[in-house]
Amino acid sequence: MRLSVFSPKKSAQLFIDLRKIYHDYLPAEQLTDECLSTLITQADSSLYVTLFNGRHLGAIQVTIKKTTAALSLLTVRALTRRRGVATNLLREVEKQLKIDGINNITMDYSEILQGEKEGLILFMQANGYYINQDTSTLQKSLSDEDLTS
Repeated sequence: MRLSVFSPKKSAQLFIDLRKIYHDYLPAEQLTDECLSTLITQADSSLYVTLFNGRHLGAIQVTIKKTTAALSLLTVRALTRRRGVATNLLREVEKQLKIDGINNITMDYSEILQGEKEGLILFMQANGYYINQDTSTLQKSLSDEDLTS
């Protein structure tokens, strides 16, 4: 399965797919065209999506401050979970961040839905992140990381 990862432009299909991706993650009032448009075009962050056969399957938001990227809103459509979609999305975003000179990545796990928290923390740890309990974040350094595979 070959997945594309990119920062998308607004389209009707993207909005349909983002509603499916974030259906169980965001409240309905945050899934309107206006709110999704804002999510895509925010000046201080970028939304990355993964695409397969013309459908967006997963998404992640990245906010950069100096040489640190903060990840949020990482999720994959329920129908396509456990197939490597999130791993591919995360790996490709990390590659781009390293190219852009980012050295550290964090994710605030206090913002993760309670029912998803344990699974997401285990997933992130399997992808090289460690827990910093003092700041309630998952963290990873890209400075020594080989992201070529």
